[in-house]
Amino acid sequence: MTIQPSLSRARRVRPIDVDAFRRILLNQLREREALIGELDPRAAPHLDVVAWSTTQSSKRVVAQITRALGRIATGTFGICTGCFEPIAKDRLAVVPHAELCVTCQGLAEQGP
Repeated sequence: MTIQPSLSRARRVRPIDVDAFRRILLNQLREREALIGELDPRAAPHLDVVAWSTTQSSKRVVAQITRALGRIATGTFGICTGCFEPIAKDRLAVVPHAELCVTCQGLAEQGP
């Protein structure tokens, strides 16, 4: 399956300000990395469950942000990795590192 036609259509349907999202993502990345740096020494699950949980969550978000920055670099940011349709601007405003549109995210959360 080729995604090129979908990408072209998606760009025509809703242009997004990729530079603004890049800035947002880079700021979020710095914030999460700083938080991880502050919490990591205390983040042994048997010593501080909250710090450990926060650190693990932040590490997952850092990975998601890094992938989103990669999608910006390849020109596929804002395109659902599940169905290759555009991700709603409102969703990206709330979760700028979103990989899936609302529909595909819902399906992913339902499981098999």
